[in-house]
Amino acid sequence: MAVLLGTGVLTLGDIGKQGDALATFIWFAALFTMSKQLNELGFMAFIGERLVLRLGGLPVAAVSNCACSSVYVLLHYLFVSQNAHLLALFGVFLGVGIRLGVPASLLAFQLLFATNYFAALTPQASSANLLFAGSGYLTQQELYRWGALHTALCLVIYLVVGTPWLLLVMR
Repeated sequence: MAVLLGTGVLTLGDIGKQGDALATFIWFAALFTMSKQLNELGFMAFIGERLVLRLGGLPVAAVSNCACSSVYVLLHYLFVSQNAHLLALFGVFLGVGIRLGVPASLLAFQLLFATNYFAALTPQASSANLLFAGSGYLTQQELYRWGALHTALCLVIYLVVGTPWLLLVMR
């Protein structure tokens, strides 16, 4: 994009004509870089240490099912994409769970599944959501409301049905 703008192939007027879709990709790049920097500067490790201290007294099942999965999903509001979220937080939350005695394979599956079902949480959470956001069919408020409802429903279904199933399959 920088090369195209620098060489005059594209102008700011051209970008303005493309509407919100191109602006979303520009924001995506900036926010992706910010999440990468948070990880490189040690902020995510700091968050992991704080989580271990806060969740240390909870039983393993509560840590695995409710706390780690729920906090992992809720923190997606701070990230622009599934990729940025996964890269920045997956290792942190997996490390927290392992340090607290949660079986690594169970928590890894929980976090990986969560990374997919929160794709509807925000308009920029997944590249497919850009199509919904750019179509104008739903308002921004409706996208957030339906995305939050979908994500909460998936989280509850996964914790209530998916976790026992995973425990059964992993035996």
